Amino acid sequence: MAPTERYASQRVTNILGKSRLGIIAGTGPLPRQIAERFDPTGKSIFFIALEGITDPKTVFNFDHRWVKLGQLQIAIAALLEAKVDKVVMAGPVKRPALSSLKLDKRASKMLWRGGTKIFGDDGLLSLLINEIEKDGLKVIGIDQILSDLLTEPDLNIGPHIDNVAQRDIDRAIEILVKLGPADVGQSVAIQEGLVLAVEAIEGTDNMIDRAGQYRRDALGPILVKISKPGQERRADMPTIGPKTVRLAISNGFRGLALEEGGTLLLERDEVRKIAEGANFFIVSIKIPGAQ
Repeated sequence: MAPTERYASQRVTNILGKSRLGIIAGTGPLPRQIAERFDPTGKSIFFIALEGITDPKTVFNFDHRWVKLGQLQIAIAALLEAKVDKVVMAGPVKRPALSSLKLDKRASKMLWRGGTKIFGDDGLLSLLINEIEKDGLKVIGIDQILSDLLTEPDLNIGPHIDNVAQRDIDRAIEILVKLGPADVGQSVAIQEGLVLAVEAIEGTDNMIDRAGQYRRDALGPILVKISKPGQERRADMPTIGPKTVRLAISNGFRGLALEEGGTLLLERDEVRKIAEGANFFIVSIKIPGAQ
């Protein structure tokens, strides 16, 4: 085990103690990576897998329960029955239309009490966390377990940024900070001062594809990704991995700027290899007033 992984394992032991960790699994590799990294035996891991969303490979060989999105009471009861006391939410889940869900009584009451909060991602996620914690469960952030994957100050992979890139990054930060209170956007694609795309419901990867359609024949665009002010990081932690970096490169982007301490950078060795091979920069940025 590498020194950083050994330290991370010791740290997660301090956080979790002898408790059992419940993982509510969305899409992508992150949920299983969390489980395998710290307890490949599965003895202290229990998954809630979402029908039609979670890849069955994610929960293979781990104790788990399949539930439909909207079956809140069944999910919470399964966590309690499995003697889970700490819960982490990992992996993206595309937000469906509420009218398309078959909500159980508990989920329906939660949404009714939430009022207008249900229309924003942060408000809805905060409601969900509060509901889960009513039964004595404690929801923790991925960053509390995988703190070594957070972007550190002065991160610089690939070439150093030039003045044009710095101006683009500064402008993107200004835009995202203003949009954040409206619960809009974690990312902006910008090229020589021109905003090509702002992330909306489609997610970062689809936004990159969209921005690529408007890229001009000039210095490539830059993707800037930060947390929204007051973002519920326990359920919505900005995350970047090899797939997103490859996608940005294939769409002609020349760099990526990530909030320091506010973004998980997965599979860093692979990310570094991809970026350096394409002369693509990845830097960390400090956000004024960030947590």
